[in-house]
Amino acid sequence: MKKRAALLLLLACNKAPAETKTAETKTTTVTVTAAPAAEPKKPIDVTFVVASDTHFGFAGVEEVNARLLDRVRKTPNVSGLVITGDLTEWGKREEWERFLFFYGEGKAPVPVYEMMGNHDKVVDGPFLESQIAARHGNGRFYSWDWGGLHLVSLGEAPDDDGIAFLEKDLAAHDAPTLVFFHLALAGPWSTGNWFAEGDHKAKLAKTLRSGHHITAIVHGHQHFHGRYEWEGFDVIKPGAAKHNDHSFMVLTAKDQSLTVKWVDFDRDVVLDTYTKKL
Repeated sequence: MKKRAALLLLLACNKAPAETKTAETKTTTVTVTAAPAAEPKKPIDVTFVVASDTHFGFAGVEEVNARLLDRVRKTPNVSGLVITGDLTEWGKREEWERFLFFYGEGKAPVPVYEMMGNHDKVVDGPFLESQIAARHGNGRFYSWDWGGLHLVSLGEAPDDDGIAFLEKDLAAHDAPTLVFFHLALAGPWSTGNWFAEGDHKAKLAKTLRSGHHITAIVHGHQHFHGRYEWEGFDVIKPGAAKHNDHSFMVLTAKDQSLTVKWVDFDRDVVLDTYTKKL
């Protein structure tokens, strides 16, 4: 009996151990690529001057333009000068040459961004328009950036091609924007011209309302400074080198505000000031 028990014990010890199954754990590595961080918006900090209606070819206007440029030269921290049309009296080539003598590259104390006016078309409009285009990118309309602001030049005023340019340009930019052209939207001399006829102004208003950050519209033509509202937009305008309101605007955009100073450049007197949120 004892031998039998010993034999059974020996067989038990020699039995293969039970198979132990170990569960495999599979590890999957997932690589997550973060979306690129949005570019921080540029801080807004710029000062520039807006003048209009230099009218080279009109009697006595060269002396006035010399005083205008002297005052620009003495204005601190100016990034550039915008001139909203009627650069010449009759659109003659020799008048354009006088404009360049004062405001051409290397002549003015700051970069100059000019556009067509109705007077610039009278004698040789296509020539003047081509000269302006050559100075600013070879197009009738152009835009640029200064210190976090976006600025758009629409020439004499936006026709259908100008509206198309504006729509495309605004879609590509997300900065506070100022829109410049020559002809008036309301008030004296805002009727009786091609821009006042048809639906040009309605198309302009519709485009500007389409979710864009429009700070102000700027025009010349009327030869007196001021501010008004058109279709819910602020409109600002300088005086002129021609006639009696010898004033320009000094615009300073800083952080979240835009300040406009209308300055009599003959006497260096601030005529008015306006501040708004950007």
